Amino acid sequence: MAGSMESAALGHLARRGLRAAHEHFSGMNPTLFEKLQSDAKLYEAAGPEMEMKPREFLPVAITAIIVLVLMASVRYTLGNVMASLAMIESPSTTAIIESSPPAYKEEVSEKEALLDADRDVEIMVIQNKPMTAKISTTIDHLQRTGGFAARWRGLGFAIFYHALHGLTANTLAGLLGLGVFGHAFTYIFASLSLARVHMAWTHKMITTPSTMSWNKRFIPRKQCKAILLPTLVFSVAQQVTVILPIAVAFALGIPQKLHNAHVAGEMPMMCPADMLKLAAVPATALFVAITVLLPAAVTLTRVEAALLPEDQETIVPFDRSSVIGELDMTARGSAKKVFVQAWRSFDRAARLRLIRLYAKLVFVQVTIPGVGMFAMATEVAMIGGDRLAIFVKSGGAQLQLAIAEAHGHGGQ
Repeated sequence: MAGSMESAALGHLARRGLRAAHEHFSGMNPTLFEKLQSDAKLYEAAGPEMEMKPREFLPVAITAIIVLVLMASVRYTLGNVMASLAMIESPSTTAIIESSPPAYKEEVSEKEALLDADRDVEIMVIQNKPMTAKISTTIDHLQRTGGFAARWRGLGFAIFYHALHGLTANTLAGLLGLGVFGHAFTYIFASLSLARVHMAWTHKMITTPSTMSWNKRFIPRKQCKAILLPTLVFSVAQQVTVILPIAVAFALGIPQKLHNAHVAGEMPMMCPADMLKLAAVPATALFVAITVLLPAAVTLTRVEAALLPEDQETIVPFDRSSVIGELDMTARGSAKKVFVQAWRSFDRAARLRLIRLYAKLVFVQVTIPGVGMFAMATEVAMIGGDRLAIFVKSGGAQLQLAIAEAHGHGGQ
């Protein structure tokens, strides 16, 4: 689910970034423009001894690629496969039967033997620890179930779904010429249109390996009515999680303050009140993600899992009756009842376990680039930090000038 959550965020942030870039470069003052022109000539003026050869960038480029691949792999394994398994796992128990021999007697009647046998049998029921309680336990279970590649189960479906979703949403938004809120509506429409594809992706992630072909994983349309409501709620929740923090930022005047500082060519000055305003944006995003987006994601995944055909087994224990129960899925109003029951059947312990998993994901996602940046900084120091600094500064200035000229700024 993390991939779906992040794709919505990235789309909005990219559009806001383009608008911010346009405003920034269109309003650039002459002093900043002249400084960029001066910086753009630094590399050429530095002389041959400061020249950077392409092969010197190779170690840094390889490290950057490794970091990106690791981040994508961890995000998919933890944020999609393991998160989906944690969302559907039901409590399981193990029964241990112990039988003690009856007390010794020289002569025992047949009736006494039967009574003693009944009395000496003990049944102990042990509550199993959830398989998704630890990352290492889940990875081991996945590897035992489907081999090393099981940690990326459903990756083909994920690429297919996100490609179709992005194409549908962006094409509609482009044709209709919609703004930010228009993009949100096209995103929701694309999510509803591809609900069956999303369910097939979920089924691929949570089920044991099989030889079933792609087309057979699609549930018949008549049985898909129950996923429309949770899909709608989830897609709306994704947009709210992105739009609401942006709205808070604009309401507090943060973008305008940063824009004014950039136009003036100065570093933005932040007083304690500004820092509190800035902290309110991620705090809003975190609050909405936990209280709105997370329940919506869990509900959708559990409803999708409940519609899994009976002949397919899940990787972790899943009690479908806890979601559907004795409901007639063809009856009117059954979709709403399933929607409510899907979240209610996900107990508090499971919710905390899922939140901890996402917290671990964030920690790993921050640690990997941190280690990567340290490695790249070491490589840069070995290459020659001064030469690279001039190269980057000059190249960045040239890029900004090219963008400014594209926006019609002539340095007036």
